[in-house]
Amino acid sequence: MEKIKLPEFHAIGITVESNWEGLHREMPLKWEHFKKRLPEIENRKTDVMMDISLYEENGVYTQFICVEMEGESQIPSDMKRITIPEKNYLYHLHNGKRENIANTFGAMYDYAKFNGLSAGKMKIDKGYTVEGKELEHHLYIELPWT
Repeated sequence: MEKIKLPEFHAIGITVESNWEGLHREMPLKWEHFKKRLPEIENRKTDVMMDISLYEENGVYTQFICVEMEGESQIPSDMKRITIPEKNYLYHLHNGKRENIANTFGAMYDYAKFNGLSAGKMKIDKGYTVEGKELEHHLYIELPWT
């Protein structure tokens, strides 16, 4: 695990808002919907997709299923564009099954606490493919006060 700085980037995707239990029902459906609509997004940097956990408020989580883009692009209907500013993150390369990503994020939070790093709630999970057979995910946890 290492502390890194990611430059500002832009992404286009769909927002999912739900409580914790609802996320488990909604996210797989939204992922399938987004994968089918991926070709509609012009100027995407790559077809590798991300799940960005933007924030949680009063038990409602806001996730953004998206792809990074370059330059300006027409935003497809029912999607939006967001800008993630340059920030410091705790980074780790997850090798293995998607089902174990939550455990890896947990280990990252433990690492941050043990090393005196103040980890935020915003997380980025980059590595999803249309086929869904990926074994590598680039995981980031915001370090807001570093």
